[in-house]
Amino acid sequence: MTQSRLPVTALLGANMFFSGVTYAATMPYASLVGVDNLGMSPGFFAAVMSTGAICGTFVSLGLGYLSDKLPDRRILVLITALAGILAHGLIYLFPSQLSFAIAMGLIMPLAGACYGQGFGYVRVFYLKHRRARADFMVTSLRTVFTLAWVVVPPLAGWVAAQFSIFDIYLASSLSYAAMAGIFALLMTDQRTAVQVPAPVRAEGASLLSVFELRPGVLAGLAGLIVMVGAMRLLTLTVSLFIVSDLGGTVTDVGFYAGITAAVEAPCMLLLAWLTTRLSKETLLAAAGLVMALFIGLTSVLTSVTALYWLLLLNGLGTAALMSINIPYIQDAIKGRIGLSTSLMDIVAIAANLLGAAGFGLLASGGNYRLALAVAAGLSVIGAAIMALGNLERLGRPKPALA
Repeated sequence: MTQSRLPVTALLGANMFFSGVTYAATMPYASLVGVDNLGMSPGFFAAVMSTGAICGTFVSLGLGYLSDKLPDRRILVLITALAGILAHGLIYLFPSQLSFAIAMGLIMPLAGACYGQGFGYVRVFYLKHRRARADFMVTSLRTVFTLAWVVVPPLAGWVAAQFSIFDIYLASSLSYAAMAGIFALLMTDQRTAVQVPAPVRAEGASLLSVFELRPGVLAGLAGLIVMVGAMRLLTLTVSLFIVSDLGGTVTDVGFYAGITAAVEAPCMLLLAWLTTRLSKETLLAAAGLVMALFIGLTSVLTSVTALYWLLLLNGLGTAALMSINIPYIQDAIKGRIGLSTSLMDIVAIAANLLGAAGFGLLASGGNYRLALAVAAGLSVIGAAIMALGNLERLGRPKPALA
């Protein structure tokens, strides 16, 4: 490997941790901020989140295509991190329905691409310098991302309860600033400027050929969108469900997210072992069924304590859907790592749109149990789409189809 004067792996690990902080500090509390604290109706809140999801779809796809063309991927990570500073800083400094709508609907679509662009850079960097360990490093750094979810949500819940819930957006904004600083530092060393040559388009082939997906991938992506959408509906609903139906507090919301993440980390090690024995499609479909079981059981609970006992299922299902999906999606479009990685954002954005729409329709009357029951059904549907669209790939791992 060409030696860099910078500790690149350590910097990328720190970047992934701070990336995790931006999500872990804010996602569990988004509906509490928008609905409970700013007074937005569930419908208006859902409309804002849906607008952000729609805008983010186009932004992520454009950035993914651009990242395969630019000689330096680092600049895109830096730009998206700066957008994160602005978006969450705006909510912290000017807490209002307007600032929340502008930040989440218009600025976060760009900032949200920071996660995918970061992983795209990681994959390309290690393909160039340590090709044999590229997949291992992607999985390892995703585990670092998960560690932030172990530490941050309980701490954020305590801060929200003791001080102000808007302080969590200050923490996120500062984390985006740290990520921007890391990539600004990486840009001082030209040996960290990496790119992979794009495949040559066949003579006479249309521009759309760069989006070509192998058989079954389209069904797999659709299944992932539905399963992750069910998770997003769970995330938007469960904090309100804990506080209103189960008699919990914002601190309990933090513990819910933190315990789930603590379970995720060892589950990811188990899943890494299982990927050598079962195909990614099999594991992802199974994860959808596990999540359906967890969400369905949660919808009939009457106490926070009982919810804690179910978090092993949540951690296992979430670990699969949030880790195995990365190499699965990055291999979607041959020779187009940036464009394939942007599909991670597309899946996440489409799932956010599905989850936000479901929340707006189902939670407007305060019936959070119904919203959870529907989320469980969606998870089953997503698992079925994944499995039925990839019947030939279920079971043991098989070579990717050309």
